[in-house]
Amino acid sequence: MFFPETGNVKHIIVYRCQQCGGRQKLFKENWVREFVLTCTGQLEPIHILRAFEDGEFGVGVVHCEASKCRTLTGCQSAIRHVKYARQLLGEVSIHPERVKTICFQPDCDLHAELNHFLEHLKHLEEHASGSAPDVLERKKT
Repeated sequence: MFFPETGNVKHIIVYRCQQCGGRQKLFKENWVREFVLTCTGQLEPIHILRAFEDGEFGVGVVHCEASKCRTLTGCQSAIRHVKYARQLLGEVSIHPERVKTICFQPDCDLHAELNHFLEHLKHLEEHASGSAPDVLERKKT
């Protein structure tokens, strides 16, 4: 997604379980950076925080239904890790709703879900106070 006022391209990072649509990339939009994982339970809060540190616009985590999870607890781990990452983002004044979980179901339209998330992110940005940081600052050592 291109923002002409700044000349920046902002992306939504999508972490997706390979059981949710296969191993190949599903999103062709240039504003989506998709990472296919063997299980979203592998996703740690640091991965979500690092996306914001890198200046990304939002993070989506697509996980399978609990009853269909091949690792049995992967989706529960992903949800728990996202919840913790949201808490940490809130502590540094980045809106926690910039991270979204999507439960993949056979009738799930991931593109519609992602477009809805994008509109939500735009709404958040329009109504954000100017004092809130847009990205995490990396400490230079």
